[in-house]
Amino acid sequence: MDKTLKIVLVEDEPISSLYLQNLISETDIKHEIVAEITSVAMALSFFAKNPDFDLIFMDIHLGDGTCFDILDTTGIEKPIIFCTTFDTYAVQAFKYNSIDYILKPAKINDVENALKKYWSFKKSDEDDYLVRMDKMMDSFTPPRYKKRFLIRNENRLKPILISNVSCFYSEEGNTYLVEKSGHSHIVDFTLERLEELIDPNDFFRINRKMMINIDEIHSAEDYFNSRLKITLQTNQSELDLVVSRNRVRHFKNWLKGVS
Repeated sequence: MDKTLKIVLVEDEPISSLYLQNLISETDIKHEIVAEITSVAMALSFFAKNPDFDLIFMDIHLGDGTCFDILDTTGIEKPIIFCTTFDTYAVQAFKYNSIDYILKPAKINDVENALKKYWSFKKSDEDDYLVRMDKMMDSFTPPRYKKRFLIRNENRLKPILISNVSCFYSEEGNTYLVEKSGHSHIVDFTLERLEELIDPNDFFRINRKMMINIDEIHSAEDYFNSRLKITLQTNQSELDLVVSRNRVRHFKNWLKGVS
């Protein structure tokens, strides 16, 4: 593996792109990021020039469309490692030159295994499509998310179903679970950890201190500085229910069921 692996990143979120680049660097594989593409339009222009590269790491949903808009138009034949939030598009992705499908947040082992598959397929081009797809699907395991939390209240333990949670928020070093009834409880998880434990279809982190349940959203309205103000079904007016400006687009996509 002395050859430098030339990689193209298709990812519209700078933080996710940087995070992925750091994971790739941790694998110690000799590589070069030859392009960072952030939109469908940018991708169409880039790939039309027949650039020299070996592998693509590709998010599925971009600000101006999906990666399938790119793939259907350009007919890219280079191998692709899809990296996205939801498992909804796994089968569709394997219709293209996919060698792996990584669910965010990616781990170092995910990237290492995906790159191993790349080298394996590169050495074994005789694998036909059905064999390749079977291998990919066998290795794909959907995530398991928390269904309930166990809360201690004095001498009693109370289970709370995730469907009965209105939101989570952090304050003064603690993280709180708020029931739809309005009662709040301290939980032993940071919001960062909760993002990994809870189904992203159901909860969204609207700002640095708050995650909300999609079923609890009553309305969203424009707020100053290009943000959104959220009103929940249950009255939580004392909480900071404002979507950060850099999360507004992703929040709207989430509401529409788009990763």
